[in-house]
Amino acid sequence: MAISGSGNSPNVLAAVDCARAAGARTMGLTGFEGGHLARRVEHALIVPSSRMELIEDVHLAVCHALTAALRSEIAEHAGHADAPAPVEAGVL
Repeated sequence: MAISGSGNSPNVLAAVDCARAAGARTMGLTGFEGGHLARRVEHALIVPSSRMELIEDVHLAVCHALTAALRSEIAEHAGHADAPAPVEAGVL
């Protein structure tokens, strides 16, 4: 998971290149028009805005939703009764 508001952060792009070279699947969160990041990852979520504060707010909401979904999956597979309620796909 690579996150870059502009999609052009050199360190993030280098990390994606390294991950792909190692055979990892890649996803990116970016803004504006996606920058270089959107073209380098398998799946890109682009916040189509030029306002960095809005881009970062959407990225934060997406990260929270993904974390809740992953915690739910992990708890379900571990057989925990106190698993958090699942998050519906595509609903933030």
